[in-house]
Amino acid sequence: MPTMSSRTLAAIPAAPLGLIVAIVLAVVIHPVAGFVLGVAAGAALFFWVLNGAVGPALRALGAFPLNEGSEPRLESLAESICASHGIAEPILYVVESSAIDAAVVGKPDDTHLIVTRGVLTKLERLEIEAVIARQMTLFGNGVSAATTLASPALGPVAAGLRKRLLDDRRLVRADFDAVGVTRYPPALAAAFEKAVESARISHNARTNHLWMIGSGTDSIQPEMGERVDALREL
Repeated sequence: MPTMSSRTLAAIPAAPLGLIVAIVLAVVIHPVAGFVLGVAAGAALFFWVLNGAVGPALRALGAFPLNEGSEPRLESLAESICASHGIAEPILYVVESSAIDAAVVGKPDDTHLIVTRGVLTKLERLEIEAVIARQMTLFGNGVSAATTLASPALGPVAAGLRKRLLDDRRLVRADFDAVGVTRYPPALAAAFEKAVESARISHNARTNHLWMIGSGTDSIQPEMGERVDALREL
């Protein structure tokens, strides 16, 4: 997960916008008015990116909220893991894909857990538990910044930032953190193996870094075989 804060990421598009507005209005109207309105424009974009990142991320992921009671197994497992480890219980979403994958967006006090239909239909109970644990342990470890990276306001800058801020070692550590919760490495390893054998989630450059497995079309996600081998050795 990214080490850069979500505030810093939100400032990346806000600062140049404010500067451009200030310069244009300073020339056209008045230097003081240009400065004031430039700061206002930059601040507006800053808070929009910072506080409005979750909605665009969920839409880009193709996630829809699950109706309460529609997936009791998933709800029960998420509630149990969160209660046992002091994690805020997430709002649950589903992506209608046969791929086996999951994602998280939001911030520690506003969590959103997304699973594909493939997770719900192709994995056993212990495997689903391992997937939930893997995703929920990410909160507090850069999820806010990762969510902000999916903001359309960052535009082409986001691609370069994703390559700089994400590395496979951090994502592999998330696998180990999940095992610390479930105490059963084979379950997550089995979920990964089934994910490899299944179809991958459709590629979306804005959101590929949010997925546990991803589309397999970029270098952000660690090599799956290595992740499985590492879990099997625990």
